[in-house]
Order: sequence, then C-alpha cells, then structure tokens
Amino acid sequence: MKRQRGFTLIELLTVIAIIGILAAIIIPTLSGSRARAQRIVDASNLSQIIKAAINYAADNNDRLPNPDLPGQLSAAQGVFLWPGLLARAGALSEPGMYFSALDPAFDGEVPAALLNPQNRNLVDSAFSAGRELSWEFVGGLRMSDPSTTPVAFTRGLRPDGTWDPADGVYGDTGGYVVFLGGNVEFFSSNASGKFIHTQTGQRTDNLLEALPRRAGIKVWATSRGGIGSPGGTPAPAL
Repeated sequence: MKRQRGFTLIELLTVIAIIGILAAIIIPTLSGSRARAQRIVDASNLSQIIKAAINYAADNNDRLPNPDLPGQLSAAQGVFLWPGLLARAGALSEPGMYFSALDPAFDGEVPAALLNPQNRNLVDSAFSAGRELSWEFVGGLRMSDPSTTPVAFTRGLRPDGTWDPADGVYGDTGGYVVFLGGNVEFFSSNASGKFIHTQTGQRTDNLLEALPRRAGIKVWATSRGGIGSPGGTPAPAL
C-alpha cells in the first residue's frame, strides 16, 4: 500500500502566508463595508431628525426647537433639550437616533427612554448623564430661514470646516450636515465651500457664518463638541 506524503514545513508555511495575505485583504474590506453601511444609517437618522423638527415647527409657530427658551424641559445640559423637545411633542422619541455606532464616545448601549417615564417634563438621566451625542444642533431657527441653513451636523466640526480628529464621530474624515431644506449631505474635511454665507451669499467653510444674524441663534453640543458647546455657541451678531 502506497504511503501518502504529508505537507512539508515549507508548504505549510506557504499556506499560512497565503491565508495571512488574504486576511489582510478581506478584513479591512469588511470593516470598510460595515463603516459605510453605518454611515447610511446615520444619514437616515439625521433625515428623520430634520423631518421631526419640521413637524415640531408646524405646531410651534414655525419655530424649531430652541433650548434657550425657559420653562420647557429640565435636562443636565441645554443640548439635551433639543431632542427632548421633539420627544415631548411626539415628533421623535427614539433615543437611538442621536448616537452613531461609529462614534468612539458611544458605549454601544442605547438608553431605553429619552424622557423620564414618570415625568415627561424631564429628560431622562439615562439619555443625558455622562452621554456624548453624536450630533450638534442649531437652536432658535425658524422655517422662514433660508433652506441652506444648517440645522444639525456630525459632532466635532470646527470653524475652519474640518472635523476634529479626536472628537469627530468619524475622526477627521468628515461628517454629515442636515439643512433646513431637508437635505442631508456628507462633506469631507478637505472639501471647501460647504455652506452659504447668510449675508454675502458666497461660499464659506464656517458654519456659524451660514446661520441667521438674529439674537438667540446658538449651536448646542455636548462637551466634546466642535463649534457647539453645552451652553450654546452664539452665531455672529449683526
């Protein structure tokens, strides 16, 4: 009976090397595919948020959520009032809409509720305590403002139009911006002329210059925000 020959050491090492090469090719491809799929989810969530904000405005004298107005809700920080107002109005109550699975600051646990189940005038601590929202929001907008007005955007956007490599949801790759007209657009950090200057009509990379020159316009974000801040970053005055 003929004895079968086993693999030599060189052959085994060759097979292992081939497997390693294939893994090096396939794994980054799969990772990139998952990231692209999640970005599609993020864009869809922002689309739902702007629709909810527009519906909210229809019942609030054409005004979108404004965390600066007193006597509305209670929350740990003003930024949480923006989604909280949508939830209390019944426009959007899903907490998961405000977190991206790609966000390094997201722990993977979606809070069960946005508002306190026992008190709907209170943003639930599970949603706000120690949380970093993946989006920043503009408060004080009206439906009569230009359709090119930014309403919300991926956290970490800086005044120069780039995303912060440490605090950006997608690092310094870029991010989404959702406009009052309802469109959601992805911009890379190195793209120029992302916004329309509210006074000159010229292209600008500074989101603040694309906001209405009106008292009460602020950009809200959690502590790792870019342009926005927990207390609200005011738009430039007239």
